[in-house]
Amino acid sequence: MVEVKDLRVKVRGRVVLQDVSLTLEEGRIYALLGENGSGKTTLLRALTSYYHDYEGSIRFCGKELRAMKRKEKERVHAILPQILPLSYASVSSLLSIYPGGLSHLENAGLISLKERRLNTLSGGEREMVHLALLLSHDALLYALDEVEASLGMRYKRKSEEAMLALKEERRIVLSSFHDINRAFAIADEFIVLSEGRLVFKGGKDAFLKEDTAGRYFGLHPSVLVDESGKERLLFI
Repeated sequence: MVEVKDLRVKVRGRVVLQDVSLTLEEGRIYALLGENGSGKTTLLRALTSYYHDYEGSIRFCGKELRAMKRKEKERVHAILPQILPLSYASVSSLLSIYPGGLSHLENAGLISLKERRLNTLSGGEREMVHLALLLSHDALLYALDEVEASLGMRYKRKSEEAMLALKEERRIVLSSFHDINRAFAIADEFIVLSEGRLVFKGGKDAFLKEDTAGRYFGLHPSVLVDESGKERLLFI
């Protein structure tokens, strides 16, 4: 379990997150939503030790994150950032450091990239390689910063399969999304930030009942019928 209480984070002297309190439980996928500048990336970074001078508390299984040693932190969290470094390293050299990533690369159908260098890959391919490396970590919390932003439909399905697999392993997945429809299709709960504050946390029923998408994103649920005659809920 991850417990966040009264979290306050300043970036370059400006308060980016304030009074954020929430609990994340094992075996759940949490969709992190908010407009640009709402504090999503800052929250993900705070939970993965990017900031050390935050106010409030972040506890993993009862232990304060700031009190953990580096090896302990590696066991409790892992992050896939929104902006990936453009490296000239080969995929195989990274796999030699994180050998567990090989099976995840195979599962994604990308084993052919093994001998390529990262700087020769497309944005989506590079994202999937880094996701495979991330999944090789044995962590409690997996923080994904808009992992689907640069992915095509095939890779989006693969990334969602990876999230569901982590859920089955009783891990915690916290992933930021721009697309509410994709978030609604996979997440168990939603965390919404607005201007650095937590304005909603709850499941699908509460998300719909409180018209969260309408209040904060100007989107409203509509029931559409697909080609097979199956009804689908979409926010438009």
